[in-house]
Amino acid sequence: IVPHAGYPYSGPVAASGFSLLKGHAYDGVVVVGFTHRLQFAGSSVDDREAYETPLGELPVDQEAVAMLKAAPGIVSREEAHASGEHSLEVELPFLQVSLGWAPLVPILMGSVDLEDAEHLADALAQLSEHGDYLFVFSTDLSHYHPYDEAVSRDQTTINAILFETSQAVHQLFDRGQLEACGRGPIVTSLLLAAKLGYLKPELLSYANSGDTAGDRTRVVVGYAAVGMFDRSRTAAGTLSPEAGQALVHAARATLERSLARKDIPPVDLAGFPELAQAQGVFVTLRRRGELRGCIGRIETDEPLNKTVPLVAMEAALKDSRFAPVSAEELPEIHVEVSVLTPPVPVAHPREVVAGRDGVVIEYSGHRGVFLPQVWDETGWTRVEFLRELASQKAGLPPDAWQEATLYVFQDQIFEEEPLPSVPTAH
Repeated sequence: IVPHAGYPYSGPVAASGFSLLKGHAYDGVVVVGFTHRLQFAGSSVDDREAYETPLGELPVDQEAVAMLKAAPGIVSREEAHASGEHSLEVELPFLQVSLGWAPLVPILMGSVDLEDAEHLADALAQLSEHGDYLFVFSTDLSHYHPYDEAVSRDQTTINAILFETSQAVHQLFDRGQLEACGRGPIVTSLLLAAKLGYLKPELLSYANSGDTAGDRTRVVVGYAAVGMFDRSRTAAGTLSPEAGQALVHAARATLERSLARKDIPPVDLAGFPELAQAQGVFVTLRRRGELRGCIGRIETDEPLNKTVPLVAMEAALKDSRFAPVSAEELPEIHVEVSVLTPPVPVAHPREVVAGRDGVVIEYSGHRGVFLPQVWDETGWTRVEFLRELASQKAGLPPDAWQEATLYVFQDQIFEEEPLPSVPTAH
């Protein structure tokens, strides 16, 4: 789910969503917008040959279009697409930059009826059986309220998207408790995610026009980017428990072979194809509950199955805060592997979610990071967390976070479990 206002206003928020697409490839991209000017029953799919932007042409996936036109509730209304509907077209350059090229399936919803959303979600679910499709749903949030009121209204809408069912969200819109211009795309996205078994929605970024190119003293418009991921994509929780434990065992085996000179064969990671993806990761070592070493990569081009053994050794030997881990300590060392989502920029520090987000700070050539578990270990407030991040990790004045660039990420933590071939850590 991404916004569609003018680029100076909603562009940073939209970019935080589209930035996750780099490195991925799709058989096609479905963009679901809605008509601001023309109302009609159902949804319309555009069958023109291509869309053109200043970055070049995006060909329309005619095979997918034909398949959708045969589904209930979907038509092809030329007048809907001829109006230059910005809820669809604003998204196209982002796709061209992040993916390079992919066949386009352009759809406009003409109503907010729940049955129409269900028809479209059914058709898109069937389409997904014929290829690997990305689904983009276009909406802005609240319109033209004072800044603080807009933030409050938008938080209510965002929480509903993140935690409620599609039917509940539809009912909340009916009661006037939620505000977004793309009501139809939002409900359809939730219906489709449920049908495809996607993971729960994740908030990627939020801001309003007062945070970007507008004026906070005037009325503002809200924007959010929300991701719903299938279990093979890069997002918090996408690794299976078995794959995560394999990484932990690989880290332990590396330490035992290298430090204790034990004859332990490398852990076979070939059975977990998801470990061949490039993804940020940290290895944390603790002894008797106390930190003994922690090193990782926020971003890397190397796959997890290569990165984890490497950073396990670095955590043991190269963390400058500690003496190198000795072979004698290994029986008391507890290994933890944190697999990270890609960091995404936030428009305002209040978007940092306490207890959930790890944060990267960048300012004046300095950089630092706190993993999400720092919240639980310290009990800090958001301001305390950001002050300590700036001073402890980036070597900056404590208040530098207010002017710095902040990126947030989440992680999935895997800890050691006793195995016959792996020494137990306590």
